Amino acid sequence: MTSLLRHYSIAFLLITSILTTVHGQDWKTLGVDELFQRARETAFAGKREEARAMLLTILERNPDYTDVRIFLARTYAWDGMRAQARKELQTVLAHSPQHEDALNALVDVEMWDDQFAYGLTVVNMALSYYPNSEDLLYKKASILNSLNRPDEAAVVLNQLLTINPSHEKGIALLDELRKARMKYTAGVSYDLDLFSRTFSPAHSLAAQLARANQWGSSIIRLNYAHRFSSNGFQPEIDLYPRIADGIYAYLNYGYSESDLFPQHRIGAEVFSKLPASLEASAGIRYLYFGSTSKVTIYTGSLGWYYKSYWFSLRPYITPGEPGTSFSTNLTVRRYFKDADNYIGLTGGYGFSPDDRRIQSAAGLSTDGIYILKSQRLGVAWQKTFKRNFILNTSLGAVHQELSFDQGQYVWITNIVVGIRKRF
Repeated sequence: MTSLLRHYSIAFLLITSILTTVHGQDWKTLGVDELFQRARETAFAGKREEARAMLLTILERNPDYTDVRIFLARTYAWDGMRAQARKELQTVLAHSPQHEDALNALVDVEMWDDQFAYGLTVVNMALSYYPNSEDLLYKKASILNSLNRPDEAAVVLNQLLTINPSHEKGIALLDELRKARMKYTAGVSYDLDLFSRTFSPAHSLAAQLARANQWGSSIIRLNYAHRFSSNGFQPEIDLYPRIADGIYAYLNYGYSESDLFPQHRIGAEVFSKLPASLEASAGIRYLYFGSTSKVTIYTGSLGWYYKSYWFSLRPYITPGEPGTSFSTNLTVRRYFKDADNYIGLTGGYGFSPDDRRIQSAAGLSTDGIYILKSQRLGVAWQKTFKRNFILNTSLGAVHQELSFDQGQYVWITNIVVGIRKRF
């Protein structure tokens, strides 16, 4: 038995040695075509420095191997070395000005480097040679869209879809352009709170109209609430002005004569994009319930985009008596084809007076409600449908300490359904 195991071990080591030798052979001994295939596999495996060494070796042997030079340029572009990529592609085009793959690659380089004006020049030159190229037509439309020339982009996309009516990326971009032309979005939503004890169901309705403007966007909204056997209305307006590239603001004002809402609600916040797909904000909320009750809330957010996911953490800090309140919300969304289609999870703890769910017999917050304990968890879903309708719904559960009986809790089930239409 021991002898048999020894023979198997020797055979295994011999086979492993042979395979290692074959796999690890000096690639410089390979022919140019075989080496090119090895370089492609190596590059797609993420080892682009090693792949470039192979590609440069091929070009030392055969400087006119055009496909190798174009692929070398693409590896440079993938790693952000756009100047080196341009140099290799211009070498190809100096000898073959109409080389389609080289022209296509150069358009990509200019787009990836945000050099859209020059990219438009290159793609127009390429289309003069290949007027029916689907890739080039789509890239031209994308460049025109990036240059804020949507009408011209739509003309190019219609040309593309005449050639290939099923071009998926072309259809998606044309749909995006059509949505961008729609300035208005109207919608209604219904919000239901079901309490496990003490309270009757609470109902809220909201109707809103949003408009996209050159300076940003605006929303006017009318809120209605039926809580604690009372009814109330609150009109409000939201503004989202652009301040600079990557920086915009949120401004809000609402007014109500009902005890179910603050008499005055004021909000202001500034958002800024940061490196590494981050976004941060800082802001303030002010709620005026009357001369005896005024609340100032400090808030902000930190968001992070990772692939098709979005993570956002938002704290609320409310100074006051009998103590300072702190609460926070965490939101995670998984986006699908665009920002209008997602599924999300929310969770948080602590009570914030900015929460529209104000809990007391009169509908107003009482002294100390801001330091009540609360935990919440919810799931949300939103999807676009034909004719530019957007449906959203959410389901949440809140474990809320009672304002009039601290230490005792009530479970609140929250259901929201809304629909909007762009036009």
